[in-house]
Amino acid sequence: MSGYDMKQFTKEVISNFWSESYGQIYTNLKMLIEEGLATAREVEEGKKPYKTVYEITSQGSQVLGEWLCEPISTQVPRDELSLKFFVGPLIPLEVSLQHILTHKEQQKEQLARLQQAINRMEKEVPDVVPHKAYWVTGSRLGILVREARIKWCDEMESLIRTKMKQ
Repeated sequence: MSGYDMKQFTKEVISNFWSESYGQIYTNLKMLIEEGLATAREVEEGKKPYKTVYEITSQGSQVLGEWLCEPISTQVPRDELSLKFFVGPLIPLEVSLQHILTHKEQQKEQLARLQQAINRMEKEVPDVVPHKAYWVTGSRLGILVREARIKWCDEMESLIRTKMKQ
């Protein structure tokens, strides 16, 4: 894949649990090439300019396999909305309500994208592809998280509207 293709894949397929900027992608690709874990080659795309395509090496596959088998580290999430609601009384109720309504819409959009991704995978990826079940279940986790966040938004909206009437 090209760096651009990797960014698109991240955005369209795994964004419910992972994101990378172009800067991160290209910095890491450079490092992987320097360490012999990936290679780069120029390919022609018809009338378009050449693009750089990256490929994992056998050494890179081995290192990836080792990393995949390492224990999972606990990561502290960064959730700006939760932090703002933690100090909720410092925020005007109208602003809090707008935060919730905006977040709820974002979650609905992400939920729709995930459902479309699952539908596409189920239609386009043959069942014999060993990764298919993992891809679908990974996306399903994203759906469950988005559904839970939408439900939480409904609860917060109700709470805020009640406080606005007081």
